[in-house]
Amino acid sequence: MDYSAIQSDVQSTVIDWVEQNEQKIIAVSRQLWENPELQYEEVESARLLSGWLEENGFTLERGVADIPTAFVATYTTGEGPVIGILGEYDALPGVGVEIAPVHKPTGKNGHACGHNLYGAGSSAAAIALKQAMDANGIRGTVKMFGCPAEEGGGAKVFMTRDGVFDGLDAVITWHPANASICTQASSLAIYSVRFRFHGRAAHAGVTPHLGRSALDAAILMDVGVQFLREHMPVSNRIHSVITNGGVVPNVVPDFSEIWYNLRAPTRADVDVLLERVTNIARGMALATDTTVEVCKQSRGCSSNNIANAVLSEVALANLKRVGGPKFTKEDWEFAKELNAGVTRQEKLENMRMMYNITDEHAADDLYEGVGDDMLKGQTAPYSGDSGDVSWQMPYCQYSIACQTVGTGNHSWQQTVCAGSHIGQAGMLCAAKALACSAAEFMGRPGLIAAAKAEHAKKTEAYPYTSPIPADAKATDMCK
Repeated sequence: MDYSAIQSDVQSTVIDWVEQNEQKIIAVSRQLWENPELQYEEVESARLLSGWLEENGFTLERGVADIPTAFVATYTTGEGPVIGILGEYDALPGVGVEIAPVHKPTGKNGHACGHNLYGAGSSAAAIALKQAMDANGIRGTVKMFGCPAEEGGGAKVFMTRDGVFDGLDAVITWHPANASICTQASSLAIYSVRFRFHGRAAHAGVTPHLGRSALDAAILMDVGVQFLREHMPVSNRIHSVITNGGVVPNVVPDFSEIWYNLRAPTRADVDVLLERVTNIARGMALATDTTVEVCKQSRGCSSNNIANAVLSEVALANLKRVGGPKFTKEDWEFAKELNAGVTRQEKLENMRMMYNITDEHAADDLYEGVGDDMLKGQTAPYSGDSGDVSWQMPYCQYSIACQTVGTGNHSWQQTVCAGSHIGQAGMLCAAKALACSAAEFMGRPGLIAAAKAEHAKKTEAYPYTSPIPADAKATDMCK
């Protein structure tokens, strides 16, 4: 089949289906927004999305990787490329707000990262792709992956380890953002590690010499880590919090815990960083006559992202054909109110750093264009569990404008955007671009072959291993 001969028909099928079902897609995203569920508790969210896909002819496998809220929805027209689409739907604790131009917190959970849009938009893309496959005789398989617990839960890492993504020829995904691009930037690998010091309790005033302070060990460890910062690559990141420092000051603490997130551009880099930080912990335990236990979190460890240039070039071309989100006059007026506290410099810095967009619209409250820069060779300052998926097969990702320019993820403004037409406009754009690109991947086996060759070359120097133990379960937590 010559895909170029049917490409315009495929695009028309996809766009027509999304536009004809616009209100249904928006309703699904709103239903998720109004019922925000936290990591591994997304029972109703998973049921809503998987049920919608099932109603549209997909075969469902629920509870994959022993995760009750994870699912795979599959539709096939016969032998051909197998293309995956990722979707998320978990919320964040305590960030719920009313839809208003000023901060009106509800104290409830909320979708401050737009995962309600992500889940609904990806599901819509899968259904639109099915229509295009049927209408245009495209042979292959589409799989929509319901991925819970991205916010610190790392479900995709467990799903990757357990083979849920095996057999895919390519995967495409997206995420709500301040602007629309197809990014080739990598992300940071991350390890989440708790260091637990055990000492000896004693009366802090009468017999302090008999005590061995676990708190001293934790504090001294953090001091050592501060000095390490001068001697590690500038691209590395270390964050910490003392989660247990004792109970009362007149008792020498016999237990303390300090929790670190370690980030670096690659898994190889973060392996080195972990060893250096662990050596500091061992040294401070020796210095304080305490012992230390190292507990690597199963939830919170993930690999860096590997973007595929072959797929990304095609995906960007499809995004340009679809065009950026179409915001209404009311959206622009509302965005200006939401951005009342955002300075022009903050907008410019956000757009430059995250998207390398510096055009005349970079300081607008909304961005309707499509950025040309794919951030190739750059490392984004965030981590995510999609990175582990990208090590398995060719992978590409959109960022789509669903938020006001200059506001950050997990902010109250972005919770508002995720529940209003600003976010919904971006979601509809994402659904169209995802489906058009996935259809092209499926219709061009030669493209898949080239993408696989690129992927093999990028992963040959450091073959993938799971960052989590083989026996760890998503329902476990190192406590």
